[in-house]
Amino acid sequence: ILAHGDSLLLQLKGVPVVRVMHGSALGEALSAHTPWRCVMQLGIYLQEWLTSLLCPNCVANSYSTKRYYSFIRRVIPLGIDLNMFKPDPGSKTRDPSILFVGALNGRKRGRLLVEWFSREIRAVHPHAMLWMVVSQGPPAQGVTYFTGISQEDLATLYRRAWVYASPSTYEGFGLPYIEALASGTPVVATPNPGSKEILEDGRFGLLVRDSEFCGKICDLLSNAAWRDAMADNGLRRAQFYSLDNMVHSYETFLLDLCPRGTYSNT
Repeated sequence: ILAHGDSLLLQLKGVPVVRVMHGSALGEALSAHTPWRCVMQLGIYLQEWLTSLLCPNCVANSYSTKRYYSFIRRVIPLGIDLNMFKPDPGSKTRDPSILFVGALNGRKRGRLLVEWFSREIRAVHPHAMLWMVVSQGPPAQGVTYFTGISQEDLATLYRRAWVYASPSTYEGFGLPYIEALASGTPVVATPNPGSKEILEDGRFGLLVRDSEFCGKICDLLSNAAWRDAMADNGLRRAQFYSLDNMVHSYETFLLDLCPRGTYSNT
């Protein structure tokens, strides 16, 4: 794992380096909630931009990330283990359940989701549950916090939830969207570069603005047929983001980077 400066130094010494851009610091800066964080992210973006200029082997993890770096030529999306993240319709909870994976503060806006849930969603669905995979947050009726859980337990939450909800203002990729789709759980998200790309502008999930966010979740929780149709549609989308596809893409890239005879199978 290399810092920006390390990857530049090795590249200048003639050592092949693959630098993967996981989102963009410029996107982070544009969605920052404080001036200090905006300035800090702009400084990081300058380093990232120089890396993409001087290192020809840079890869973006999404097309939305590539837009910030005109010198990057190759996109290799992240992949997930479809043997772990998979549907099980029979395991869905009896009462309506909503899952969020991220952070309480910053661009993820988990704390805002807790407020929306308590004020609006529970008013329509009084037995609804909100599962927050974050650090411990403020206590609220119907809200459960999960901290430091295993991948297996996380996959179980995805399978059991009725809806995955994310009010994030910026995602360079948005891995939880894929994990939810692969688990047969419909996604409701606010529009951002990552959600637009993975959900194809709303083809594979709901993209809604803040003012409509809770209303759409409530409608979805009330309509089993709609949830089932979205789940089936999402499963088709998730196949594209398999771990096997990602590994194959990187193997092909590395074989192109290191001609036969210059690498070892070990």
